[in-house]
Amino acid sequence: MYPTPPKFLGIRFKSPWAAAFQAAVQLPEEVAAVDVPVVLASQLARWIAGSGILMVDAGLSAAERYCLRQFFLWKVYAAFEQRGLGTLVAETIARYGLDVIEETPLSGLPTEASGLRLGHFPEDVLKHIKAVHDYYSAQVPADLPETTSAAPIAVLRLPTTSEGYLCTVVLPAEMNISLARTMWRQFLQENTAVRLIVVGRSAAAQAAVDIADPIFFAPGGAQKPGRCLWAQTASLTPDICRWLEQQGYPQPAQALCIVLRANGTLSTVFKQSDVIDEFALSEAFFNAC
Repeated sequence: MYPTPPKFLGIRFKSPWAAAFQAAVQLPEEVAAVDVPVVLASQLARWIAGSGILMVDAGLSAAERYCLRQFFLWKVYAAFEQRGLGTLVAETIARYGLDVIEETPLSGLPTEASGLRLGHFPEDVLKHIKAVHDYYSAQVPADLPETTSAAPIAVLRLPTTSEGYLCTVVLPAEMNISLARTMWRQFLQENTAVRLIVVGRSAAAQAAVDIADPIFFAPGGAQKPGRCLWAQTASLTPDICRWLEQQGYPQPAQALCIVLRANGTLSTVFKQSDVIDEFALSEAFFNAC
């Protein structure tokens, strides 16, 4: 792996980066194929957080940082693979593995890392990530266990966005309702930016999301970006309607687009019969600021 074996300090389980990495590999109890994009994004967000903290840990060499990032990245992949979902996450995990290579100084890279971009993707990259995992497992100090009995409880983290969008998280129509409710509650609790909720999977909902996503991502006028949640799943609609009733909105069943101020209060609600175009959504965004 390395011409001269590096000196590894091992996994310090009380460190913040270790806690973030451990959280990244703890999946919820129920994950179906349709849930994978959101759950994977949530877990990788924690892995990214762990990587960021790890990079400023001055006690670790570049080689050990490299091994640790790939070590836990493989564990994220393995967690999905054990559920029979490995093929659905393989390419994403492999892309992250290549990113780790690019972000590591040459002095920290093992010899096997060179040329992976020219090999078979994602198979060769995944083989490398697993090889790093196995190598590091064999090299870390024996008194440091690979896992702990006090592993963090799996807590989903709302992804930054969904594939194909800039600032919109999509909750698919077939998504597990408990996962959807978790994401919905987290979205309501963010309270840091103007937010948009789009309800249902109709053509009008699709059009509204496609128009709103770039507006909320880069609104202009020196305003900070917003966030969008597209709740396609019909099982979540009753929860959204109850919440609208609690906010005093009189026709919750007719709501298609809901704009919230940063403090969580209602600003604008577009009904299914309203014209929802670029002008209307831009105006709603700035009215909520």
